[in-house]
Amino acid sequence: MSDLVERYVAQVGRYLPKNEREEIQNELRSLLQDQLDDRYKGAPGDDDVVELLSEFGDPREMAASYSSEQYLVGPDLYPTMMMVLQRGWIWIPILVVLIRVLVAFLTAEPTTLFGLFLDTALAVVQALFVFSAIVVLIFAIMQHSGVELDETKQEFDPRNLPQVDDRAAIDRGEVAFGIAFNIFGIFILSYFLRVGGLTMRFNPTEAVEVLPVPQSWLIVFIIALAGETLVDVLALRRGRWSVGLLLAEMVMKLLGVLGTYQVLMVPLFGLLFATVPGLANIPFAERAPQIFAVFAAFVILVESVSKIVKLVFGTSDKRPFISIDPSR
Repeated sequence: MSDLVERYVAQVGRYLPKNEREEIQNELRSLLQDQLDDRYKGAPGDDDVVELLSEFGDPREMAASYSSEQYLVGPDLYPTMMMVLQRGWIWIPILVVLIRVLVAFLTAEPTTLFGLFLDTALAVVQALFVFSAIVVLIFAIMQHSGVELDETKQEFDPRNLPQVDDRAAIDRGEVAFGIAFNIFGIFILSYFLRVGGLTMRFNPTEAVEVLPVPQSWLIVFIIALAGETLVDVLALRRGRWSVGLLLAEMVMKLLGVLGTYQVLMVPLFGLLFATVPGLANIPFAERAPQIFAVFAAFVILVESVSKIVKLVFGTSDKRPFISIDPSR
């Protein structure tokens, strides 16, 4: 089968939910092959394939045709929005439960097990509501303002389809999730900035007890998340990564590590050692925040440099020298 057909099918798959992607791609591939066999008796030329793919239309519109009609968010954006929400619905409760239990342990709040369960459940519901509202609002604004997730739409030309293993292609779901999660983080950090420290009590109308943290580093942390969000938005709008965007993303992530170290790790570990002094006797325990920061920075550097090297020096055949997911 023509390489153009595979490239077309792969592009359509980028706009489909993962749980439906393989089935729809197989169906589309079979449909295209049948059309080519019927028209050209199994011997189509490249121009014939281009003509057929042009009739099928833009991959994004083809993917949208497989989705049911949506009202608040259209079929072009709805699959990506649902991927973002589904990831958030998995990770947000896990993070909230871990943080809530840790805070209860460190602060030794007078509460029963049932009371801790209710407080944690309420915190999970609040966090999920805020995250879901942010995600839906972002995609609704995109939908009703006419914003495209990719570059300005041009007339579809099958010859310009990217390769199946295009190293510069983005994972729309992953990038969109990063944008939503960062905005969620900015919302939480802004609340911390307003009340003067860390807390799991979200009550805008009353004073809450907080764990003091450096206000300047809270601002730096917010700037880092905002910068990373801007980079992700640019990548999502272009539909491709560039060396400049990858470098900017790396800088923002490293700045975010510094913010995490100063705003979260140092205060929380300080409270932990004050609550359980015996932990200080464990080798390297007092260095845990620094070890975390160095390890996180190292992982970011390795991942970012790997992406840049892959983008710049990757081979041109169908198998890049570093294997990646073809859907990305």
